[in-house]
Amino acid sequence: MKLAKIKLHNYKCFGPEEQTIPIDDITAFIGNNSSGKTAALLALNCLFSPNSTDRILKRSDFHLPKEKKPDEMESQELYIETVFVFDEIENEKEGTFSVPTFFKSLIVDNPDGAPYLRIRLEATWEKSSSVEGAIESKIYYITCPEGEEITEDVKTTANRKELDRIRVIYVPAVRDPAKQLKNASGTMMHQIMSNINWSAAVLEKVKTEIDKLNAQFLEEKGVSILGTSIHTQWESYDSDMRYSNAQLRFNSTDIDSSIRKSEVVFSPSVTGKECTVDDMSDGLRSLFYISLVDSILDVEAKIQHEMETDAKNVSFNFIPPALTIIALEEPENHIAPHLIGKLVTNLKQISCKSTAQTVLTSHSTAIIKRFEPEKIRYFRLDADSYTTKVRCITLPDKEKLSEQYKFIKEAVKAYPELYFAKLVILGEGDSEEIILPRIWSASHNDIDISGISIVPLGGRHVNHFWRLLNDLEIPHITLLDLDKERDNGGWGRIKYVIEQLIQNGYDKKSLLMTKNSLLSDEKFANMHNWDVNKSSVLESWIDYLEQYNVFFSTPLDIDFMMLEHYGDVYKSLLASNEGPRLMVLENGEQHQKMIKDIESIDPPYPEYTKRITDDVHHTLKECGGDGHTYSTQQKKLMVWYTYFFLNRGKPATHIEAFSNLSTDYLKANQPDVFEHLFQAAERALKGKKQ
Repeated sequence: MKLAKIKLHNYKCFGPEEQTIPIDDITAFIGNNSSGKTAALLALNCLFSPNSTDRILKRSDFHLPKEKKPDEMESQELYIETVFVFDEIENEKEGTFSVPTFFKSLIVDNPDGAPYLRIRLEATWEKSSSVEGAIESKIYYITCPEGEEITEDVKTTANRKELDRIRVIYVPAVRDPAKQLKNASGTMMHQIMSNINWSAAVLEKVKTEIDKLNAQFLEEKGVSILGTSIHTQWESYDSDMRYSNAQLRFNSTDIDSSIRKSEVVFSPSVTGKECTVDDMSDGLRSLFYISLVDSILDVEAKIQHEMETDAKNVSFNFIPPALTIIALEEPENHIAPHLIGKLVTNLKQISCKSTAQTVLTSHSTAIIKRFEPEKIRYFRLDADSYTTKVRCITLPDKEKLSEQYKFIKEAVKAYPELYFAKLVILGEGDSEEIILPRIWSASHNDIDISGISIVPLGGRHVNHFWRLLNDLEIPHITLLDLDKERDNGGWGRIKYVIEQLIQNGYDKKSLLMTKNSLLSDEKFANMHNWDVNKSSVLESWIDYLEQYNVFFSTPLDIDFMMLEHYGDVYKSLLASNEGPRLMVLENGEQHQKMIKDIESIDPPYPEYTKRITDDVHHTLKECGGDGHTYSTQQKKLMVWYTYFFLNRGKPATHIEAFSNLSTDYLKANQPDVFEHLFQAAERALKGKKQ
């Protein structure tokens, strides 16, 4: 039996538009603070907590619309619905464990469909003379398929004994590990221990030994003196015959009392004495609490196996829950970073049990990157209605687009901070990750303080990132390389961007409307073959696409743009004997020359002219052009581009260059595209559209 989805309506920050949250064996709820993650866990707790006080609804549990004040509300309704599926039926397991309890309430959508269970809490609040108002609530089994209207005749009252077969263990973000461990030992652990099928011989032996221990205890002279004094003095205070004989006792007289006082100890320890849970730090207590829950689930699985295979010789007189849902808030709290990986692994192992699931919330990228994106649910608080919206992570089709699927999945796992960003800037690669934060911080706050996440595309699948971020409604800006004269660059890049914008829902006619007329499908299909020499037309399309938050590093890529803009700084990084060199024929002899020493000579050495031609080819790559659209100075820079960025590491070169660029200089001297991009970023951070 597994929880498949939660449906919420008018519960806390969930508004009148029903939100459906799909649940897997292990599921992570993520999103910014106050986005509704805790509310979703509390909804589960409200239905299935073993503590009756957790199941009591309060006025604050009912959604308050943004335009309403509390005193203006006369009434409100809410519902929390859970849908369960039964994998034991689908897998045709023998000895089904959970089906009999809920068999009468199972439903199917069609003759060949798998049965499922709907449990729904409905509640109403009405203003009354009480401060809290009048609250009525009831839990039903819904016996009609999803999608059909729910009428009174398809509601069957669910009794608590049956609902207790489903257990939610809720661990809040602000924890008291000592209290929670006490609760665990006082409920789950004690429940199991108190239901052990003790043999009569063991019970009698334990009682005899306890009696002997108590007798020896009382024979001690000091104990006798203290016990006599307690008895004598008490007689002078009270004469109630029920309590007249006060005696000291060392231990319990029966096994049940001993069980209630049982605890876990750790030995041997480095101090040479036994340690208890009270001696642990908060972090270790949190880990041990989760470990204890895991242990109890393991024991319950063994109990279930005994019941199914040897019902006459079971070790426990106890029927475990059919399903335990661990609802864990921010497991990263109190736990050292190096233990997070082990914790997540253990939680995944718990969720692999046939009777357990895990739902957790987190703000930790160290945890989120260890989750498959399909297991993540993104929570966002809508700014207009102040209601929570929940989204799954959109990935390319796994079967049809396997390469894109793998790339996006791994990229999202590598940069989980994008989920928590106020703005995502999509760049081509490592260079953007280094350059953009440094230039942004020169005129703004630190990029982390601004809430900006920079995610490299690797030059691929920008449309899938756009779809993902659009679905999550996270503002984003894209900086691409124009790659003029490279294969698929220039007009090919412009065409690609327009195609991807259309695929992501932008109006095709609006995108292809030029100053004079609508660009025909035939002309657009041939755009990649347009004349790249028409630089003014190309630049107009580049400027036009900026209104869609798509920017280009021109004329080639961000590395060439930085070299063109700050060339002297990059060249100054080199020692006197460093830099590109060239063998030239001078006075009939071969001499090695530094490029920096000969690049200004006019007329140039023939060898230098050939070197430029060769490095233009290296820069524009195979199937690229001959550089005819670049200026003479730009083609000379391609010699340096080859040296710095094709023969050396890009990140190290940029980092070293920035160490020689002052903040004031960066602020006053930026490529135009950065100024335009940062202006768009400022608008996005303020919630303004283009």
